[in-house]
Amino acid sequence: MSLLQLFRLVTIGVSGLAGIWLLLSLLWAPAYIVTTTPYPVDQDPASRDLFFEDIRISSEDLLLEGWWIPAEQPAAELIFVHGAGSNRISQYIGSLDFYRTLHELNISIVTMDIRNHGNSPQTDGILRMGSGEWPDVIAAARWLDQHHPNNLPRIVLGASMGGSTVIHAVHHGLEADGIILLDPQLDIRDSLMRGGQVTTLLPAGLFSVAVSAAIHQYDLPSGSRSPLVMGQKIALPILLIQDWDDPVTRSPYAATLAATNPNVSLAKVPAVDLSASCLEGKRAWGSHVAAHPCHPDWTRATVSQFLELFVD
Repeated sequence: MSLLQLFRLVTIGVSGLAGIWLLLSLLWAPAYIVTTTPYPVDQDPASRDLFFEDIRISSEDLLLEGWWIPAEQPAAELIFVHGAGSNRISQYIGSLDFYRTLHELNISIVTMDIRNHGNSPQTDGILRMGSGEWPDVIAAARWLDQHHPNNLPRIVLGASMGGSTVIHAVHHGLEADGIILLDPQLDIRDSLMRGGQVTTLLPAGLFSVAVSAAIHQYDLPSGSRSPLVMGQKIALPILLIQDWDDPVTRSPYAATLAATNPNVSLAKVPAVDLSASCLEGKRAWGSHVAAHPCHPDWTRATVSQFLELFVD
Protein backbone atom coordinates (compact mmCIF):
# COMPACT_ATOMS: atom_id res chain seq x y z
CA MET A 1 0.00 0.00 0.00
CA SER A 2 1.38 3.38 -0.99
CA LEU A 3 1.58 6.33 1.34
CA LEU A 4 -1.09 8.09 -0.73
CA GLN A 5 -3.49 5.17 -0.34
CA LEU A 6 -2.79 5.03 3.40
CA PHE A 7 -3.43 8.75 3.69
CA ARG A 8 -6.73 8.36 1.88
CA LEU A 9 -7.80 5.51 4.16
CA VAL A 10 -6.90 7.51 7.26
CA THR A 11 -8.77 10.52 5.91
CA ILE A 12 -11.86 8.44 5.21
CA GLY A 13 -11.66 6.90 8.69
CA VAL A 14 -11.27 10.24 10.43
CA SER A 15 -14.11 11.75 8.39
CA GLY A 16 -16.32 8.79 9.25
CA LEU A 17 -15.60 9.12 12.96
CA ALA A 18 -16.24 12.86 12.79
CA GLY A 19 -19.56 12.23 11.09
CA ILE A 20 -20.56 9.67 13.68
CA TRP A 21 -19.59 12.07 16.48
CA LEU A 22 -21.60 14.85 14.85
CA LEU A 23 -24.66 12.64 14.59
CA LEU A 24 -24.32 11.53 18.21
CA SER A 25 -23.87 15.17 19.25
CA LEU A 26 -27.06 16.20 17.51
CA LEU A 27 -29.33 13.19 18.03
CA TRP A 28 -28.31 11.40 21.24
CA ALA A 29 -26.02 13.53 23.39
CA PRO A 30 -28.39 16.47 24.14
CA ALA A 31 -30.81 14.26 26.06
CA TYR A 32 -27.96 12.44 27.79
CA ILE A 33 -26.42 15.72 28.94
CA VAL A 34 -29.57 16.97 30.68
CA THR A 35 -31.08 13.72 31.97
CA THR A 36 -30.49 12.95 35.64
CA THR A 37 -30.90 9.79 37.73
CA PRO A 38 -32.08 10.45 41.31
CA TYR A 39 -29.89 9.16 44.12
CA PRO A 40 -31.84 8.22 47.25
CA VAL A 41 -31.25 9.99 50.55
CA ASP A 42 -29.92 7.34 52.95
CA GLN A 43 -28.56 9.50 55.79
CA ASP A 44 -30.02 12.25 57.92
CA PRO A 45 -28.85 15.10 60.19
CA ALA A 46 -29.10 12.88 63.27
CA SER A 47 -25.81 11.36 62.08
CA ARG A 48 -24.29 14.76 62.93
CA ASP A 49 -26.15 15.03 66.26
CA LEU A 50 -28.63 17.50 64.82
CA PHE A 51 -32.30 17.67 65.70
CA PHE A 52 -34.42 17.77 62.54
CA GLU A 53 -37.91 17.27 61.18
CA ASP A 54 -38.88 15.51 57.97
CA ILE A 55 -40.96 17.94 55.93
CA ARG A 56 -42.77 18.10 52.62
CA ILE A 57 -42.73 21.28 50.58
CA SER A 58 -45.45 21.93 48.04
CA SER A 59 -43.99 23.26 44.78
CA GLU A 60 -46.44 23.64 41.92
CA ASP A 61 -48.00 20.15 41.72
CA LEU A 62 -45.09 18.41 43.45
CA LEU A 63 -44.36 17.50 47.07
CA LEU A 64 -40.64 17.88 47.69
CA GLU A 65 -38.98 15.86 50.43
CA GLY A 66 -36.86 17.91 52.83
CA TRP A 67 -35.68 18.69 56.32
CA TRP A 68 -36.15 21.47 58.82
CA ILE A 69 -33.09 21.82 61.06
CA PRO A 70 -33.86 24.49 63.68
CA ALA A 71 -31.19 26.31 65.65
CA GLU A 72 -31.75 26.57 69.39
CA GLN A 73 -31.31 30.35 69.41
CA PRO A 74 -31.59 31.27 65.74
CA ALA A 75 -29.96 34.42 64.47
CA ALA A 76 -30.89 33.75 60.83
CA GLU A 77 -32.54 31.18 58.60
CA LEU A 78 -31.12 29.66 55.44
CA ILE A 79 -32.50 27.81 52.42
CA PHE A 80 -29.91 25.29 51.20
CA VAL A 81 -30.10 24.37 47.48
CA HIS A 82 -27.97 21.50 46.13
CA GLY A 83 -26.64 21.08 42.61
CA ALA A 84 -27.36 18.96 39.53
CA GLY A 85 -27.46 15.20 39.95
CA SER A 86 -27.15 15.55 43.71
CA ASN A 87 -29.48 15.77 46.70
CA ARG A 88 -29.63 17.24 50.21
CA ILE A 89 -26.83 14.93 51.48
CA SER A 90 -24.38 15.69 48.67
CA GLN A 91 -21.03 14.10 49.40
CA TYR A 92 -19.27 16.56 47.12
CA ILE A 93 -20.53 19.52 49.16
CA GLY A 94 -20.34 17.63 52.43
CA SER A 95 -23.86 18.88 53.12
CA LEU A 96 -24.47 17.14 56.45
CA ASP A 97 -21.28 18.55 57.94
CA PHE A 98 -22.08 21.92 56.39
CA TYR A 99 -25.48 21.85 58.15
CA ARG A 100 -23.63 21.20 61.41
CA THR A 101 -21.42 24.24 60.84
CA LEU A 102 -24.41 26.43 60.02
CA HIS A 103 -26.24 25.15 63.09
CA GLU A 104 -23.26 26.10 65.26
CA LEU A 105 -23.52 29.60 63.79
CA ASN A 106 -27.12 29.73 65.08
CA ILE A 107 -28.68 29.37 61.65
CA SER A 108 -31.90 27.42 61.13
CA ILE A 109 -31.92 25.49 57.87
CA VAL A 110 -34.54 24.31 55.44
CA THR A 111 -33.23 22.00 52.74
CA MET A 112 -34.90 19.77 50.19
CA ASP A 113 -34.33 17.54 47.22
CA ILE A 114 -35.30 19.70 44.28
CA ARG A 115 -37.47 18.14 41.58
CA ASN A 116 -35.93 15.17 39.76
CA HIS A 117 -33.46 14.62 42.61
CA GLY A 118 -33.15 12.51 45.72
CA ASN A 119 -36.45 11.38 47.22
CA SER A 120 -38.51 14.11 45.56
CA PRO A 121 -40.78 13.34 42.58
CA GLN A 122 -39.51 13.15 39.03
CA THR A 123 -41.19 15.21 36.36
CA ASP A 124 -39.49 14.47 33.04
CA GLY A 125 -36.09 13.81 34.60
CA ILE A 126 -34.60 16.74 32.71
CA LEU A 127 -32.23 19.28 34.24
CA ARG A 128 -33.19 22.82 33.27
CA MET A 129 -30.08 24.40 34.82
CA GLY A 130 -32.08 26.58 37.18
CA SER A 131 -34.71 27.83 34.74
CA GLY A 132 -37.13 25.02 35.66
CA GLU A 133 -36.07 24.35 39.24
CA TRP A 134 -36.42 27.86 40.69
CA PRO A 135 -40.06 27.39 41.84
CA ASP A 136 -38.76 24.87 44.39
CA VAL A 137 -36.69 27.58 46.10
CA ILE A 138 -39.65 29.95 46.28
CA ALA A 139 -41.72 27.04 47.63
CA ALA A 140 -39.17 26.54 50.42
CA ALA A 141 -39.45 30.23 51.32
CA ARG A 142 -43.23 29.92 51.35
CA TRP A 143 -42.94 26.90 53.66
CA LEU A 144 -40.87 28.98 56.07
CA ASP A 145 -43.43 31.78 55.98
CA GLN A 146 -46.25 29.36 56.74
CA HIS A 147 -44.61 27.19 59.38
CA HIS A 148 -42.03 29.45 61.05
CA PRO A 149 -42.98 33.09 60.53
CA ASN A 150 -40.46 35.50 62.04
CA ASN A 151 -38.37 38.57 61.33
CA LEU A 152 -35.05 36.78 61.12
CA PRO A 153 -32.68 37.53 58.23
CA ARG A 154 -33.22 35.04 55.42
CA ILE A 155 -30.23 33.75 53.46
CA VAL A 156 -30.39 31.41 50.47
CA LEU A 157 -27.42 29.25 49.52
CA GLY A 158 -26.97 27.64 46.12
CA ALA A 159 -24.17 25.25 45.15
CA SER A 160 -23.19 24.63 41.51
CA MET A 161 -26.48 24.39 39.55
CA GLY A 162 -28.13 25.38 42.81
CA GLY A 163 -26.46 28.76 42.32
CA SER A 164 -28.14 29.21 38.96
CA THR A 165 -31.41 28.03 40.51
CA VAL A 166 -31.15 30.61 43.29
CA ILE A 167 -30.38 33.41 40.84
CA HIS A 168 -33.43 32.49 38.77
CA ALA A 169 -35.56 32.35 41.93
CA VAL A 170 -34.50 35.86 42.93
CA HIS A 171 -35.24 37.04 39.40
CA HIS A 172 -38.74 35.59 39.79
CA GLY A 173 -39.47 37.30 43.08
CA LEU A 174 -37.82 35.29 45.86
CA GLU A 175 -37.58 37.52 48.92
CA ALA A 176 -34.30 37.14 50.79
CA ASP A 177 -31.82 39.30 52.64
CA GLY A 178 -28.65 37.75 51.27
CA ILE A 179 -27.27 35.06 48.98
CA ILE A 180 -24.38 32.61 49.26
CA LEU A 181 -23.15 31.11 46.00
CA LEU A 182 -20.80 28.12 46.21
CA ASP A 183 -18.93 27.49 42.94
CA PRO A 184 -22.08 28.60 41.12
CA GLN A 185 -23.04 27.62 37.59
CA LEU A 186 -22.91 31.01 35.89
CA ASP A 187 -22.34 30.03 32.25
CA ILE A 188 -24.43 27.06 31.15
CA ARG A 189 -22.56 26.35 27.92
CA ASP A 190 -19.13 26.32 29.53
CA SER A 191 -20.15 24.31 32.58
CA LEU A 192 -21.84 21.62 30.46
CA MET A 193 -18.84 21.36 28.17
CA ARG A 194 -16.52 21.11 31.18
CA GLY A 195 -18.86 18.58 32.75
CA GLY A 196 -18.50 16.46 29.63
CA GLN A 197 -14.75 16.78 29.90
CA VAL A 198 -14.48 15.65 33.52
CA THR A 199 -16.94 12.81 32.93
CA THR A 200 -15.24 11.37 29.84
CA LEU A 201 -11.70 12.87 30.04
CA LEU A 202 -12.14 14.04 26.43
CA PRO A 203 -11.39 17.66 25.41
CA ALA A 204 -14.17 20.08 26.33
CA GLY A 205 -14.37 21.42 22.78
CA LEU A 206 -15.66 18.08 21.51
CA PHE A 207 -18.92 18.72 23.38
CA SER A 208 -19.60 22.13 21.82
CA VAL A 209 -22.15 20.91 19.25
CA ALA A 210 -23.94 18.65 21.73
CA VAL A 211 -24.20 21.41 24.33
CA SER A 212 -25.43 23.93 21.76
CA ALA A 213 -28.07 21.42 20.67
CA ALA A 214 -29.12 20.78 24.29
CA ILE A 215 -29.43 24.51 25.00
CA HIS A 216 -31.63 24.93 21.93
CA GLN A 217 -33.68 21.76 22.37
CA TYR A 218 -34.41 22.20 26.08
CA ASP A 219 -34.44 26.00 26.18
CA LEU A 220 -31.66 26.12 28.76
CA PRO A 221 -30.82 29.59 30.06
CA SER A 222 -28.49 31.57 27.84
CA GLY A 223 -28.12 35.13 26.62
CA SER A 224 -30.15 37.50 28.78
CA ARG A 225 -31.43 34.50 30.78
CA SER A 226 -27.98 33.23 31.69
CA PRO A 227 -27.29 33.20 35.45
CA LEU A 228 -24.25 35.42 34.94
CA VAL A 229 -26.26 38.17 33.22
CA MET A 230 -29.13 37.86 35.69
CA GLY A 231 -26.75 37.78 38.64
CA GLN A 232 -25.21 41.07 37.59
CA LYS A 233 -28.57 42.74 38.27
CA ILE A 234 -29.17 41.38 41.79
CA ALA A 235 -29.14 44.13 44.41
CA LEU A 236 -28.84 41.84 47.45
CA PRO A 237 -25.56 41.19 49.28
CA ILE A 238 -23.92 38.13 47.72
CA LEU A 239 -21.12 36.04 49.15
CA LEU A 240 -19.51 34.22 46.22
CA ILE A 241 -17.33 31.35 47.45
CA GLN A 242 -15.23 30.22 44.48
CA ASP A 243 -12.59 27.56 44.16
CA TRP A 244 -10.15 29.08 41.66
CA ASP A 245 -9.20 25.67 40.26
CA ASP A 246 -12.76 24.36 39.92
CA PRO A 247 -12.75 22.41 36.62
CA VAL A 248 -16.50 22.66 36.00
CA THR A 249 -17.96 25.96 37.22
CA ARG A 250 -14.88 27.95 36.46
CA SER A 251 -13.42 30.98 38.17
CA PRO A 252 -13.39 33.44 35.20
CA TYR A 253 -17.16 33.66 35.39
CA ALA A 254 -17.09 34.23 39.15
CA ALA A 255 -14.51 36.96 38.61
CA THR A 256 -16.74 38.59 35.99
CA LEU A 257 -19.76 38.56 38.29
CA ALA A 258 -17.73 40.08 41.13
CA ALA A 259 -16.30 42.75 38.82
CA THR A 260 -19.70 43.77 37.42
CA ASN A 261 -21.90 43.62 40.53
CA PRO A 262 -20.73 45.76 43.46
CA ASN A 263 -22.94 43.75 45.83
CA VAL A 264 -20.77 40.65 45.37
CA SER A 265 -18.09 39.78 47.92
CA LEU A 266 -15.72 37.30 46.28
CA ALA A 267 -14.09 34.77 48.60
CA LYS A 268 -11.41 32.63 46.95
CA VAL A 269 -11.18 29.16 48.48
CA PRO A 270 -7.64 28.30 49.62
CA ALA A 271 -5.86 25.97 47.22
CA VAL A 272 -6.61 22.27 47.55
CA ASP A 273 -4.07 19.53 46.84
CA LEU A 274 -5.74 17.16 44.36
CA SER A 275 -4.38 14.21 46.35
CA ALA A 276 -6.03 15.45 49.57
CA SER A 277 -8.35 13.01 51.34
CA CYS A 278 -11.20 15.53 51.16
CA LEU A 279 -11.35 14.91 47.40
CA GLU A 280 -11.40 11.13 47.65
CA GLY A 281 -13.68 9.58 45.07
CA LYS A 282 -14.25 12.81 43.11
CA ARG A 283 -11.80 11.92 40.35
CA ALA A 284 -11.69 14.61 37.63
CA TRP A 285 -14.35 16.68 39.40
CA GLY A 286 -11.51 17.75 41.69
CA SER A 287 -12.24 20.60 44.08
CA HIS A 288 -15.67 21.46 42.68
CA VAL A 289 -17.90 22.61 45.62
CA ALA A 290 -15.32 21.20 48.06
CA ALA A 291 -14.75 24.33 50.16
CA HIS A 292 -16.31 22.92 53.32
CA PRO A 293 -14.94 19.36 53.15
CA CYS A 294 -11.43 20.66 52.45
CA HIS A 295 -11.39 23.91 54.44
CA PRO A 296 -14.14 23.71 57.08
CA ASP A 297 -12.63 26.35 59.40
CA TRP A 298 -12.09 28.80 56.54
CA THR A 299 -15.62 28.21 55.26
CA ARG A 300 -17.08 28.70 58.72
CA ALA A 301 -15.19 31.97 59.22
CA THR A 302 -16.14 33.24 55.75
CA VAL A 303 -19.84 32.52 56.23
CA SER A 304 -19.77 33.93 59.77
CA GLN A 305 -18.26 37.19 58.55
CA PHE A 306 -20.94 37.49 55.87
CA LEU A 307 -23.67 36.96 58.46
CA GLU A 308 -22.42 39.96 60.40
CA LEU A 309 -24.07 42.07 57.70
CA PHE A 310 -27.48 40.88 58.92
CA VAL A 311 -27.08 40.01 62.59
CA ASP A 312 -26.67 42.66 65.26
